[in-house]
Amino acid sequence: MILTHEYIRHRSGYAFGAGCCWIRIYRGGPGDAPVVICEEVPGSGASVSEMSSQLAAEVIRDHFAGGLPDLPRPLLWIERRPARRGRRERYFLLTFPSYTPKPEAPGFVRRVTLGPPEREPLAAEEVAALTGGAPVP
Repeated sequence: MILTHEYIRHRSGYAFGAGCCWIRIYRGGPGDAPVVICEEVPGSGASVSEMSSQLAAEVIRDHFAGGLPDLPRPLLWIERRPARRGRRERYFLLTFPSYTPKPEAPGFVRRVTLGPPEREPLAAEEVAALTGGAPVP
């Protein structure tokens, strides 16, 4: 896997404390599901877990316009929650009901979503393996 993008993503919209996160996109060979690690930026105002379906839809729309691989899980979306209050950092693999961005609701700001995700915990070693041995930040 190769790290192809690394940036701070601001959630679309006009809301107080709309939030932002750190996005890292890893791509492998043809037929491999890309891996996206999403991490909350401390003090950004919103939790990554609250906006993951919108963020994932926006990332797919902006970076994978040509489509995702035809796999049961065509994108591996990983949430990284930093260590705080005596807890170690944690990782979660999210599975979405759909990987096609859909409009969320009518309104002034057009947001897209993938639907509510299911989360399963991952160990840091599993995340390193999914990113091709790349060091996990």
